[in-house]
Amino acid sequence: MSKSENIVEFPDLKAIEEEAAVWVAQLDSRGVSGINQKELDDWLNVSVHHLEAFERMAALWVGADILDALNYKEGVEEARKLSRRNLNATRWIKGIAATFVVAASVMLAQYVNNAPTTQTAEFATIIGEQKTIRLADGSDVILNTNSEISINLTDTRREVVLLRGEAHFDVAHEPERPFVVYARDGIVKAVGTAFTVHLRREKVEVTVSEGVVAILSRPPDTVNVAIRDVEVDELLPIAALTVGESAVIEEEAVESVVRMSEDALDRKLLWRGGFIAFAGEPLSTVVADVSRYTDILIEIDDPSLETLPIGGYFKVGEVEDMFESLEASFGITVTRISPSRVLLSRTS
Repeated sequence: MSKSENIVEFPDLKAIEEEAAVWVAQLDSRGVSGINQKELDDWLNVSVHHLEAFERMAALWVGADILDALNYKEGVEEARKLSRRNLNATRWIKGIAATFVVAASVMLAQYVNNAPTTQTAEFATIIGEQKTIRLADGSDVILNTNSEISINLTDTRREVVLLRGEAHFDVAHEPERPFVVYARDGIVKAVGTAFTVHLRREKVEVTVSEGVVAILSRPPDTVNVAIRDVEVDELLPIAALTVGESAVIEEEAVESVVRMSEDALDRKLLWRGGFIAFAGEPLSTVVADVSRYTDILIEIDDPSLETLPIGGYFKVGEVEDMFESLEASFGITVTRISPSRVLLSRTS
């Protein structure tokens, strides 16, 4: 027997969970008839871990009715029997594995006993400031300029309220304790993934950079109840977003979903590293984005300039660099009316 035959590879459970979420997202957007049934069956039959991950994701995003529509449960027991036979075939490693399990259990118990899993706190940034926060559950949050969040982690649920601004969430993987972000009328639910939520006037924008998230809405009979008082299990999934997708939510409905290229996604999330980039966006959009990072009022005096396409790469907060670039490359005159007000006009 070769050395490679002696190696037992343990499943990457996080990868399986993410693959299951992608399958469920496809089912949610395309329906049963829009997927390759054989490919899904083959994926489900790989192991019991695949089956269980698919069950969790289906219940989380599209509901148990999709399982019936797939005739999914007919093959579950046979697949589980096959999984058990495979486990029996490797029974010879259990003695060694048990030693590691005991040691790992002791270390895990010590960690769990010492590490807090609950947290109630508020965090905020001022104009031009960014902040990275490690939550008690191991999730990371990056707060963009002029932003504020409220955190409430309990033994059974993880909730964040985005009160203003923009935040990026890199969520610790806890399938039994979903991570829910409330942003005005928008509700975003994740298990282990990464995404950004941005409050834009009356709308909410959600962008996914890793994994899959669900956009949720309250049931019709709870319209008179504060949105955070509705039980998470009662919330209704209305859309699922995968990597590179961005959705705009208004009045608890998904207004639009955009699929971005990898480059466009990178530009959109560049602020996490302290930079902002533009690739042909109109001047009005550039001014609106840059204005979030400064207390200088930037005005465009010529309506025809508002649609002028702008490209550039700027460090967050260094607005003078942008002004210099506009004058040098885009035929715009920058007039400083006062230390806190700037006027942009077409160069004559």
